[in-house]
Amino acid sequence: MQRFLFLFLLLSRAAMSQTPDSVATSAIPPKSNSKFGIVSSISFAVATTSTPNLRSYFRANQIKPAPSFGQFAHWNGGFRYKRLKFMSQGGRGLDLTLSEAHYGNKREAQLNHADYVGTMLGYDVLNGRNRRIYLNVGSGTILYKYSVYRFTLQHVDWQDLTQYNQPGNIPSLRLTNRYLDFNVEFVQREKRKRSAEYLLRAGYRRGLRPKAWQSDAFVLQGAPTDRISQFYLQLGYNFSLNFDRVKDL
Repeated sequence: MQRFLFLFLLLSRAAMSQTPDSVATSAIPPKSNSKFGIVSSISFAVATTSTPNLRSYFRANQIKPAPSFGQFAHWNGGFRYKRLKFMSQGGRGLDLTLSEAHYGNKREAQLNHADYVGTMLGYDVLNGRNRRIYLNVGSGTILYKYSVYRFTLQHVDWQDLTQYNQPGNIPSLRLTNRYLDFNVEFVQREKRKRSAEYLLRAGYRRGLRPKAWQSDAFVLQGAPTDRISQFYLQLGYNFSLNFDRVKDL
C-alpha cells in the first residue's frame, strides 16, 4: 500500500508542476503564410539544346558543330497570390566566346547569340512548413544565332577588310521559335515580410512548330527547319516582399 501511495504522490507532483498551456504549446514554430507576395529571382542555368537538322547540315559539309551544352543567366519577376504564382522570365546565353582556333581548312560553327523571354504560371503542389514545390507551365520566344568560320593564317590588309570574302564562311544563321515550357521548382518558403531563399528548377522547353533557319546577310532558300528543344537546370535565389498574413492557404 505504501508503494502505491508513493507512486501516486510522484505522479501528482509532476502534473501539478506542469504549466496550464504546456500541452497546447508546440516546440515547432507555426508555418509562415502570406496571402500576397511580389517575387523576383536571379539564377544560373545549364542547358542542353537540340537543333538536329542544322547539326546534320554541318556534319554533311564537314563543319564542326557548336557544343549543344550551354550556360544562361536567368531572371524572373512577378507576383504570388496564395498558392498561385505568375512570373515573367528571361535568359541570356553566356557561352558566346570563340573556341580555340584550329588553323587550316577545318571550319567550325560558333554560337553568337542565345536568349529567351516569356511568361510562366505556377501552382505549389507541396505547401510545407519550410518549402514549396511548384509545377510551372510557360510560353515565350527563344532565339539562337550561329556563324561558321574557317581559321587561317592568311594576311588581309585592314583597308581591304570590307571587300574580303573568304569561301566557306557563313556570317549568320538564326532561328526564332515560340516555345512551351514545363518545369518543377523547389524553393524555400518565405519567412518574413522581406525574404530571400534559394531555388532549384528543372524543366523542358519545346518549340511549337518547325521553322526555317534564316540569315542576317542573305535571303535563304531551301534552308533546313528545326524546332528547338532544351532541357535545363537552374540554381539561384528568390527574393520576395510579402503581405497580408493568413492562417491557412
